[in-house]
Amino acid sequence: MNERGAVADRQGNDEPHEEWLAAIAAQLAPIFEHSSEGVYVYLDDRHKVCNAVLAKMWGFGSPAEWAGAPDFLGTFVAEDDRAEVSRAYHAHIHQSLTPTRLRFTVRRPDGTPVRCESDMIPLSYAGRMLAYHFVRLIPASRA
Repeated sequence: MNERGAVADRQGNDEPHEEWLAAIAAQLAPIFEHSSEGVYVYLDDRHKVCNAVLAKMWGFGSPAEWAGAPDFLGTFVAEDDRAEVSRAYHAHIHQSLTPTRLRFTVRRPDGTPVRCESDMIPLSYAGRMLAYHFVRLIPASRA
């Protein structure tokens, strides 16, 4: 992620990334289809996939609509939480390679804020690091 949260594709070639994401989604299909939590895998702003639970939780009509958002931090994460989400991503996915739990506010497309907790897990595929997330809503009483 850069300062806006994007990982630049230095070659500008999306094809291998799309193939990787499709392979990862196929491998994780039982989890995506049966988890009661929102699940997503993030490679970069253009290459991400989620399950229907997460798309609905974050106010999108489908996983494809969610995946079409062009800027992860700018689209999904409330401004006050962007720096911490970006810091955690870099620290755990690209440096320590350890899972972490973080809390942040998501802004749904209609502007409604929802407080979430995410377990972020490093995942390696074809020599690239991805972020594998399990997301749940935080009840207002615990927010």
